[in-house]
Amino acid sequence: MNYLPWQQSQWHRMRSLHRQGRIPHALLFQGPEGVGKRLFAEAFGRGLLCLTPGDEGAACGQCRACLLLQAGTHPDLSWVEPEEEGKAIRIDRIREFTRRETISSQFGGHKIWIIRPADAMNDAASNALLKTLEEPTPSTLILLLTSRPGALPATIRSRCQSITFPVPPKAQALAWLGPQGEQDWATLLAVSAGAPFKALALADPEKQKLRSTIIEQLLKLFAGGADPIALAEEWHKRDLPLVLQWITSLLVDLVRLAANTGCRDLFNPDALEQLLTLAAKKPGAEWQGHLTAIYPLSGAIERQLNMQLQLEALLLSFTTKTEKQSGVR
Repeated sequence: MNYLPWQQSQWHRMRSLHRQGRIPHALLFQGPEGVGKRLFAEAFGRGLLCLTPGDEGAACGQCRACLLLQAGTHPDLSWVEPEEEGKAIRIDRIREFTRRETISSQFGGHKIWIIRPADAMNDAASNALLKTLEEPTPSTLILLLTSRPGALPATIRSRCQSITFPVPPKAQALAWLGPQGEQDWATLLAVSAGAPFKALALADPEKQKLRSTIIEQLLKLFAGGADPIALAEEWHKRDLPLVLQWITSLLVDLVRLAANTGCRDLFNPDALEQLLTLAAKKPGAEWQGHLTAIYPLSGAIERQLNMQLQLEALLLSFTTKTEKQSGVR
């Protein structure tokens, strides 16, 4: 497949720019994680480099260029990514790109660079990229992929044309997920905030088991039956960004249910009864305060602070008891 069902408008827009010879030298593909930006970028790049593309611009999969692309050895398509998942893209990777960017395309067409995630570039790397964005060689096409465009410097964003990839309609996402296996895709999609690839990753039995454990432990913590220090020590050893994502989703649900017990637009519909019981134990403003308190932890991970201590402080704040008393003002 060259693009996903919910990416049709983006594909047609890019094809139109290509036919008119108006593809800019830098494109910013922005949208939530898990909606298929990487797949789209790769498919579009393959189509541009294919020697005999189809009418819709899709790569033929059979020409010499396509065979090289399939083998990962095409000299005119390169990826700039962190050395390790979750780490920064450092200046040496961008310097390597800028050095090679001046070399002519070996196939006489585009040279395509895909930077993912673009927001992982540190300040030095962003500054090094800026000069190339200001004075690119004519054949170079730079695709920057990000789920956090606001984390990119304004000087970078202003030199790119943005293409937005929103979360797809629920029905379309479920239709695509259905053939992927027997799962409760509606719940997994809700937990994943509508992002199909995140739902697909969450179908992993180990991740589902971990999520169930985290929900049980968090609910027990709010009920006063868990030790926040012990939980912080345990969660610190887990996939912490994922754990924080799940905790955040539960708190959002609690805020919504505290405001309206009839709300069913939830991230965790499978935990509805437990959440309804818990939401009634604190005023909505307090659930909102807990939710606000968790947001700085993502930045703490990026700054490589002592996350166990950060978690301890957060979970201790969750244990403050201000249960609502019926008829008491």
